[in-house]
Amino acid sequence: MPENISFSAGIKDELIKQSIKKPCCQRVFLYNTLKNNASIISEGGSLKLAMRLPSMAYVGKIGKLLKKLADISFTYIYKVRDNLSGGDYYQCIIDDEKKLNLILKELSLRTDLFSDAPPPENIVSYLENDCCQSAFIKSIIVTCGYFQNPQKNYHFEIRIKEPLLANIVRKILVQKINCIIKTHILKNSDLILLYSKSFENFEKMLAYLNVTASYFELENIKIIKEIKNTTNRSVNFETANIQRTANIAADQIMKIKLLLKSSHAAKLTPALIEMARLRTANPHLSLSELARLARPKISKSAINNRLMRLLDIYREYESEINSQLQ
Repeated sequence: MPENISFSAGIKDELIKQSIKKPCCQRVFLYNTLKNNASIISEGGSLKLAMRLPSMAYVGKIGKLLKKLADISFTYIYKVRDNLSGGDYYQCIIDDEKKLNLILKELSLRTDLFSDAPPPENIVSYLENDCCQSAFIKSIIVTCGYFQNPQKNYHFEIRIKEPLLANIVRKILVQKINCIIKTHILKNSDLILLYSKSFENFEKMLAYLNVTASYFELENIKIIKEIKNTTNRSVNFETANIQRTANIAADQIMKIKLLLKSSHAAKLTPALIEMARLRTANPHLSLSELARLARPKISKSAINNRLMRLLDIYREYESEINSQLQ
């Protein structure tokens, strides 16, 4: 996926480029596009259709579907700058009322298609086939969906006005991919929010949409995250071991220094004196590292035994001091 395109835009771009072969699926896709992206404008006593589409690829797709449906083409296409978002969109116009009525007739839609009224019963009948349900969900995602970049979070959402339409979407996702969808009514808005924040649902959704590039990008991000988490756990474990080693070494060095200043230092053999020097001079080293520094070289076990002997002599000294204080 190009670096300059968002993850959500990449999904929509893949969906727009997918071919819709069956007429029944074409009708479903057109219905949702008209419902969510178009309006009917009255000018000079006649009606015309104005459709706002986000990309030229989308314009081309809808243009082809209209051509197949009723041999109708857009009269005008304008590129418009959106001052709010800072991006561009395309205003597509069909200014022939007869063509507008033909579109509504061919799609078996009411003339109040663009009102806030619930979708007609025939849209439900269109969705009896699995292929049409898939086309329906894809068109909903293109017009109303959003996917967050999975590097940040596994969140996707769909914003829909009509409760019936929202219920249809939710039911299809539950039945077809066992996707658990949460519902929320947005404050100060008449929009219904369908959303999920789980990786499992995010992954299922991309697989159902058949957006291969986006799906593989998700899997790649997942693998990288797992590697990083494993590395972090390893680093944390290693850090804990280092801290534990440092704490033990600090305790040993303190006791050895006290021992060397006491009368019990006379009890130390040359090997133990060398061990005391080696430990106090290298507080950051582990037993294995101390063993490699010893001259002559000795085993890690021998290093440990000598340290334990030093600490035993220190405890004798400590016990003697404590008894004198009592």
